Amino acid sequence: MRQFKGIRMFALVAMALFAVASSAGNVSAQAGGTVTVAKGKAIKIGWAGDLSKQLIKPSEGVQYGAQIAVNRINAAGGINGFQVALESQDDQCTGDIAATVAQKFASEPDIVAIVGHICSGATVPASDVYEKARIPIVSASATANKVTNRGLDIVNRVAFNDNNQALGDSAFLINVLKVKNIVVLDDNQAYGQGLAKALAADFTALGGTVLDAESIDKDAKDYSPILSKLLANPPDLIFFGGYYGPGALLTQQMHSLGMTKTIFFSDDGVKTNDYLQLAGKDAETQYASAIGSADLDKATQDAVTAFQAEFEKTFSVKYGDYDPYQPAGFDAAQVILNAIKSVAKVDGDNLTIDRESLIKAIRATKAYQGLTGTLTCDSKGECGAGVVSIFQVKGGAWVTAKTYNADDLAKLAAAMPGAAAAATMAATMPASAVTMAATMAATP
Repeated sequence: MRQFKGIRMFALVAMALFAVASSAGNVSAQAGGTVTVAKGKAIKIGWAGDLSKQLIKPSEGVQYGAQIAVNRINAAGGINGFQVALESQDDQCTGDIAATVAQKFASEPDIVAIVGHICSGATVPASDVYEKARIPIVSASATANKVTNRGLDIVNRVAFNDNNQALGDSAFLINVLKVKNIVVLDDNQAYGQGLAKALAADFTALGGTVLDAESIDKDAKDYSPILSKLLANPPDLIFFGGYYGPGALLTQQMHSLGMTKTIFFSDDGVKTNDYLQLAGKDAETQYASAIGSADLDKATQDAVTAFQAEFEKTFSVKYGDYDPYQPAGFDAAQVILNAIKSVAKVDGDNLTIDRESLIKAIRATKAYQGLTGTLTCDSKGECGAGVVSIFQVKGGAWVTAKTYNADDLAKLAAAMPGAAAAATMAATMPASAVTMAATMAATP
């Protein structure tokens, strides 16, 4: 084990040194332009996510979903006779390592696009590198508002925006759980902080009371000092923005301190099989929200079922262990593959892909019927179907309690006080939904 850690540390140092060299010359030299794939070589797509630290199984779910999309197109003859290869890198869900991974990809002249990154805190710094190199990305799971609000034309995602999730969660707390007061915690990382802040604002706008809001140390082994402060006046619910490790520990220690009537509610970083295993019996009846699917026609439902079976057969794993982003991983890769097919050109024995044309083609995705719904990218790169599902643990498994589709979210936004509704709609909704919600709000 000690030897393995030493080798791993050496590898990380080497990657960092490599990144410095790349940023000094290779990246700028190849930025933009055309990727040429020689006869007999593969079209290379990068994948980046957390394979060793915070969100391993969900990251692998995206990786495997993307690989199935690649496998299928290769089985059908590839793109203009050229096979596709997926090259994977571990970013540990950490910003500085993600930037190093991005530099590595950007230094490879034959990488045409990236599926990823998984975590918002990794995606934001990595996307700054890809912007300079003009390499488009499509994330399956990076939901922070900051990911798409910086005006980068290379950034896209098939997941929803955190503001959608916060709005659906808040409505569920108020309207379904009848919660009146909450405490909001986050793990002091980009994803958890962004979602927690948005939820606190929406919950307050809808009439709820936030008793306290603070960040916790994601690596701590004891949260009882924070939780003990709440014992004198226990909140109806604790909302946690973050990942499953701290989430499971919070749940267990809430109960060990006697806070059995306080509900634990979290997000897609917690809605995993790992949380169920770590929290054990304490997970029972608790809640988390994540990307969902609604209003899928029979053909799409059948496609999802076939995907699940192929997932398990291809990788010899149990599908549910890799929740919740597997279908989104497939969709993210497929959006890229569809765009490559539309712009790739045969030039003699070679295949050429113009980077700027590929960036535009991905952003032009319209009415693609994916496993997560019908996907259309807007001007910010928001391509997701926008469906938010609330899940509850029953009998040791996640069970859907409520689903909010794009129209539901538009109605919820329209019912909020004016300033809050305008901000929520502008940040999260496609133009058609904003128009619909505005019309509804103006109708007596």
